[in-house]
Amino acid sequence: MKSINSMKDYLIIGLILLFAGCGSKAPDFYTFKKIDAHTHIYAKSPRIMELAQQDNFRLLTIVTESRSRDYIDEQLGFALYQKKNFPNSIWFTTAFSMEGFGQPDWTEKTIKRLKEDFDKGAIAVKVWKDIGMVFKNDQGKFIMIDDPAFDPILDFIESQNKTLTTHIGEPKNCWLPLDSMTVNIDKRYYKKHPEYHMYLHPEYPSYDEIMRHRNNMLKKHPNLRVIGCHLGSVEWSVDELAKLLDAYPNFAADVAARMPHLQVQNREKVRNFFIKYQDRIVYGTDDEISESDDLQKMLDKFHYYWLKHWKYFSSDSIMTSSDNKFRGLALPETVLRKLYYENALKWYPGFKQ
Repeated sequence: MKSINSMKDYLIIGLILLFAGCGSKAPDFYTFKKIDAHTHIYAKSPRIMELAQQDNFRLLTIVTESRSRDYIDEQLGFALYQKKNFPNSIWFTTAFSMEGFGQPDWTEKTIKRLKEDFDKGAIAVKVWKDIGMVFKNDQGKFIMIDDPAFDPILDFIESQNKTLTTHIGEPKNCWLPLDSMTVNIDKRYYKKHPEYHMYLHPEYPSYDEIMRHRNNMLKKHPNLRVIGCHLGSVEWSVDELAKLLDAYPNFAADVAARMPHLQVQNREKVRNFFIKYQDRIVYGTDDEISESDDLQKMLDKFHYYWLKHWKYFSSDSIMTSSDNKFRGLALPETVLRKLYYENALKWYPGFKQ
């Protein structure tokens, strides 16, 4: 009797393992519809779009920074060129210039330019970390994203059914000593660029201060669709990011350039986060290509990271990085479909045009 029960137990365990193995089989990368909703395409070569089509990706190229309208227009030029030649494969954002901020006609001029960019096809507006960390007002104080001067701009973006794409702040590691940082990529970057290492510049706003102003903007504009790039600058904890998503239903986050931060956290906690918040996370890489780059090298980089990220999200393979050894999340196919495709359509409805 005991042996029969044991055989039954082994059979049950075997069936569980069999179905678990079947369930962990990843969908095919090349046939799975995907959107990389955070790229920077600053080149006219058709080869990047041909690679995207080969890998079954549509792209969102993000126009960014607010230092000058000329720089914004330069980026838009590349976006419009690629859009003309690959109309069903690429979409783009715009941005607004801080030139003339505080002058009586700044709001009117900014809205006028945004309207022109929307008419050209822009589906979102990007605000970068220079708001909060670079620009200062007449009193010498840093200008934050919840400044009342931005309210008419944000209201206009909402009225046009466009999305606000935000890179506000930096990784929390930026405000920590090098030896306290959680991932090696941040240690290397801030060691090489001490001018951007906020731990060395206490005169600049703190991480918490910048996040507080960002959250206040979300509270002031509850009906404005907002994407927080780079895991909303809450890359250091999926628990804290979950709290942010719970507090602001109008807010979603992309994963661009913050994969190592996920991979050093508890695997089951990260996996459960992606499943619970499967409607709020958008795939993106932050990969960039420009006219001066080694084209083939950059194409190889795009393809490499697309495959690497796909392996992490879709399989339970053991992977390694400079930080640690980690296991892929093996997300269910329904979650993968939202992460890689459906959420971009939801949070950037202009993709449907």
